[in-house]
Amino acid sequence: MAEPVRIDPPAAGAWARKARMLDRYRWRVLRERHAWLGAALRFGREALLDLIFGIRAHLGLSKASRESESCDFLLLQGAPKVIPLQRKKHLIAALRGAGHRLVEIAQEDPQAVIAGHLLARPPQPVPLRYFGYAAYAEWLVGRYDPRLLINDRNGSLCSPFLRLSLNRRDRPLVHLAHATTLESSRRLGMTDYDYYFLFGQSSLDALRERPLRFGDTRAVLSGSHMVDRAYDLPPAEAALRTLLILGVGPDKEKEDGYRRTYALLRDWAADNPHYRVLVKAHPRSQVPFWQEAAAQHAHIEVLPAGCSLAEALGRASVVVNIMSNAVVEAALARRPIVYCNLGGERDIFAQERFFGAAVSSLEGLRQRLLDIERDYARHVGQARAFAHHHLAWGVEGLETTHRLLEALLAGAGLPGDVGHCELPERLCS
Repeated sequence: MAEPVRIDPPAAGAWARKARMLDRYRWRVLRERHAWLGAALRFGREALLDLIFGIRAHLGLSKASRESESCDFLLLQGAPKVIPLQRKKHLIAALRGAGHRLVEIAQEDPQAVIAGHLLARPPQPVPLRYFGYAAYAEWLVGRYDPRLLINDRNGSLCSPFLRLSLNRRDRPLVHLAHATTLESSRRLGMTDYDYYFLFGQSSLDALRERPLRFGDTRAVLSGSHMVDRAYDLPPAEAALRTLLILGVGPDKEKEDGYRRTYALLRDWAADNPHYRVLVKAHPRSQVPFWQEAAAQHAHIEVLPAGCSLAEALGRASVVVNIMSNAVVEAALARRPIVYCNLGGERDIFAQERFFGAAVSSLEGLRQRLLDIERDYARHVGQARAFAHHHLAWGVEGLETTHRLLEALLAGAGLPGDVGHCELPERLCS
């Protein structure tokens, strides 16, 4: 076992200093995308909303709840709507099965925080703009008294103050990536955690390349907590001729490029009834486009919400990906990948590097599938290399994440066989 990373208690003035650094970071993020005037207007609007939250929080302190309990792990999900998706059900079951008390809650928005009086006075002065976030963080830590807090929400303004509140009690904040960190979203620039569990080397490389990062962290190549041995599937047979389409999120489904990609895949399916076509919807999408297509073509099937990704992959011989993190699990399950995208966005997963140029026509899709049928084993090898690029620990991701959390809870530090490194703050673009 490695030496544990020592958690230093926050120094005098730490809360106020954190607030000043947040202002600096948020201004530079805005200046990356907007001219000075546009950035100033947006910065002022955000400051006003934060200030209103802070004033209301300060006035509401007298009504704050003083109820408390204690737990080993507090799992703080990004929002109430995330909990029913049960993305972390296997990790939760593993930790509870090991005898730990784990409490799962969702981070509330400012209105709910004020309405519920979910507030406690921070131990040091905080500017009013950030008082609401700091008071909510202090309430969470005091209310549940976790020995270790697992954070899920990217870019939360509450997380820097959660870290301060935990560290003054000599307890760590662990951020658990729920996807690769390859997107350009500015939310991923928040890295103010004691430990940041990442899917793999590509995620670490992407974070290193970001021009702005708020907060230092220890990046840990933990693999994916959503991957277990259910993805250790034998290669399928090319003769199975079953295509699995990985759906995109509901926001992307409204964009023209993704709609045209869906239409291309539907038109191909209509012309090729000898292929079975399965559609795995994004957890937050009802895939109305594919529901309509399935009603018109008997060989197209929208898989039920209860069908796991591993089960869906087990039925498929080829996977079509547009822009979904699930492509990593598909490659891990030894399924050839076809990258199909008529949109103009960057290929954040480096799919073209491993699988060839994006398919953008009916003829291109026909030819790509013929190539896969003729040399299925070579395309399985490409998938294996792709999975290794994105995912540390392969099908042992869940086991490794569990092992790491157990070690940190015990104060033993990170196991020596797990890759990790310091990722310093970067506020100069």
